[in-house]
Amino acid sequence: MKKHLANIISFSRIIAAATLYLFSTINWQFMLVYTYCGITDLIDGPIARKMNATSTLGSVLDTVGDIATYMALAKILLVQHFIPTWVVVWMISSGLINLAAGLLSLVKCKKFFIVHSLFGKILGGSVFAFPFMLKILEAFGMETTGAAHVCMGAICVITTIAGIESFVVQTKITDSNTKVITIYGFIKYLRAQKQEQAQTQEEKQAV
Repeated sequence: MKKHLANIISFSRIIAAATLYLFSTINWQFMLVYTYCGITDLIDGPIARKMNATSTLGSVLDTVGDIATYMALAKILLVQHFIPTWVVVWMISSGLINLAAGLLSLVKCKKFFIVHSLFGKILGGSVFAFPFMLKILEAFGMETTGAAHVCMGAICVITTIAGIESFVVQTKITDSNTKVITIYGFIKYLRAQKQEQAQTQEEKQAV
């Protein structure tokens, strides 16, 4: 049971995300379910790593949960006219870059995974915080549509950078357990790989 706990949590997020499509407004019930999706997204990965239970299934469930959650958010934002259609198209296109990166890892490492890069983390936090920002603006009686458009424009830029960053990093990575958070970390990873290869070559020549 413990071995599958992370996957159970990820699967519960998918179910919770599916219920978000039933809402037509960002009310407190929506925010409650949405918050649950965010919390489970934070804890499933660490739990899987702590229990040494990472798997391709877990990576897929995590990715599906993320997509389901944010597509539900996009749907309700479109219905309430907080964001224009082009924003959704842009984010879906950038999301496809991430999907391509995951498929690339499946071919190279025989395991589907998406690198948790710096911009990926910034993107996840920005998108998750978006409806909370709207509710805060509403609570203070402030105009929300204009602010929503500006914020979503910034998020679109971050989405594109995160997608490209993830794809570029994963063209070089050969180990699914590699932890790369920043471009600097990626450069260090490549240098370490080259040093390891050079050392292996020297050992072979010495023999």
